[in-house]
Amino acid sequence: MSVSVSEHYKAHGTVMDGKGNFTQIEATYIADGTASDEAALEAVRNAVPSEWNGLPLDELEISSREAQRVFLVTVTWKKEESSSSRQSDDDDDEDDEEDNSDERTVSFDCGGGTMHLTHSYGQRIAYGTRDAGGAIGWNGKTGAEMAITGVDVPTAQLRETYTRRMRLSKITTSFKRKVAKLVGKVNSGSFKGWNRGEVMFLGMSYSCPAKKSTKVTVTFNFAVQVNEDATVCGRKVEKKGFEYAWGLSTAGVGPTGAPTATVEAIYVDQVCLYDSFSALGL
Repeated sequence: MSVSVSEHYKAHGTVMDGKGNFTQIEATYIADGTASDEAALEAVRNAVPSEWNGLPLDELEISSREAQRVFLVTVTWKKEESSSSRQSDDDDDEDDEEDNSDERTVSFDCGGGTMHLTHSYGQRIAYGTRDAGGAIGWNGKTGAEMAITGVDVPTAQLRETYTRRMRLSKITTSFKRKVAKLVGKVNSGSFKGWNRGEVMFLGMSYSCPAKKSTKVTVTFNFAVQVNEDATVCGRKVEKKGFEYAWGLSTAGVGPTGAPTATVEAIYVDQVCLYDSFSALGL
């Protein structure tokens, strides 16, 4: 099935310098008919012009996934930097290296969070004879009146933070829009050694020093939740880090009088959109 490409009605971002010359044009296109990020990008690349108002095609990026087989793709045409401009960038880099402020950094934190358990990994009866069937916080009732409160137990919460030195002139409104669109999104491909679906972008921050500066240190924050085989209603299911797995079960009573749950269905829901983090330049 071929992928259809159409221009999104509200997504143009045009930048013009003081001399009236276009320096950047952005447009968003709809790619309909594929569940593959790569196929969507390729279809849009083949459909858009290689040049617009004298600006060469610079990059294509998945903006969002609107449906199972529908993507929004942002296309950028951008003025090529002159050799003198690139040399100026290099010079600034050299200046920063002298004061040891140009190094990119990464920090990692594995702290404590909680997860809710309703059934024990191993249960023993310390007093009495009534079997709870592994249920934690069972109210002793069965059928429609049965309730299992469960317990919150410690679990790992992973965080990664990256910093990079950036020119203030490059932190444009257009760049900030790209960053804002990525907040709460999950990586659509591998990112810094993590697999697809394991990393969520939490946001970016920076502050300007009181003295005049051409560069600032920008911080990018991420949450990490590893892909796993989750246990839902006693059955294992594969889920990506930020997917939500849940089950539908019917309460019953086992031969010993212990509460039981008959699994009717298990669901894995995608509750976050996938996207590429390439626009962050990390």
